[in-house]
Amino acid sequence: MSDRLLSTLIVDDDFMIAKLHGNFVDSQKGYKLAGTAHSFYEAIECMDKVQPDLILLDIYLPDRSGIELLHTIRTQNRRCDVIVITAAKELEIVENGFRFGIIDFLIKPFDLTQLQASLNKYIKFKCRLSVSSQIDQETVDDLKKLRISESGPAVNPKGIDTRTLEKIKNCMMNAKSSLSADQIAKLAGVSLSTTRTYLSHLVEERVLIEEQKYGTVGRPLRLYRSTN
Repeated sequence: MSDRLLSTLIVDDDFMIAKLHGNFVDSQKGYKLAGTAHSFYEAIECMDKVQPDLILLDIYLPDRSGIELLHTIRTQNRRCDVIVITAAKELEIVENGFRFGIIDFLIKPFDLTQLQASLNKYIKFKCRLSVSSQIDQETVDDLKKLRISESGPAVNPKGIDTRTLEKIKNCMMNAKSSLSADQIAKLAGVSLSTTRTYLSHLVEERVLIEEQKYGTVGRPLRLYRSTN
C-alpha cells in the first residue's frame, strides 16, 4: 500500500464517544479522520462526500439501525470496510454483522487498546492486499488471519455466543421455580427471540428440561427448569 492514509468515518449517536473514537483514530499511524456522523442519513451524506475506506459503526442510531446502514453499504456496493462498535449483544445483531462482511465486532465498553489492535490488523490487511500481485492459497490464508480480530465475540460452531449462553444459564441456575421464555429474557436482558434459540439449545444439550403447563384456553405455556 502507498503512503495514502486510510480515511475513516465514525458513526455513533453519542457525540462524546464519536469525538473520543475520532481523535483516537486520527492519532493512529496510517489513519486519518474523515468525519463523524450521528445518524443513518447523516452517515449516508458523509459517505457520499468523503468515500471512506473504513467506518466505525454503532448499531443504535436515532433514525434507523446500524445494521440497516451496513445493509445499505453492501447493496450500494460501496467500497469500504466496517468495524461495528456497539453495546448491542443480541445474537441476531452479531450474526447479521458478520453476514454483511464486517471486519470486527467490539462490544462497549472496551479498552482503546482493543480498538488499536483491530485498526492495526486492518491496516496490515490492506498492506498485504496491495503487495500481492498474484493470489495463491498462502496469500489467502494470511489475509484470513488478518480479517477478523480475536477481540470479537466468541461464537461456537452452532452460532451460540458464549457470553449470552452464560447469562441464560446463570438465570436458570438461580431460579427457584420453572420459568417461561419471556421471564428468562427479561432476567437475562436478552431479546425474546434470542432467548428462545438459546433455550432450545440448552434443552437439546440436556442442560434444561422443557415442561408444558396447560390452562383453560389457548396454547400450553412452555416452562423451563435446570436439570441440576
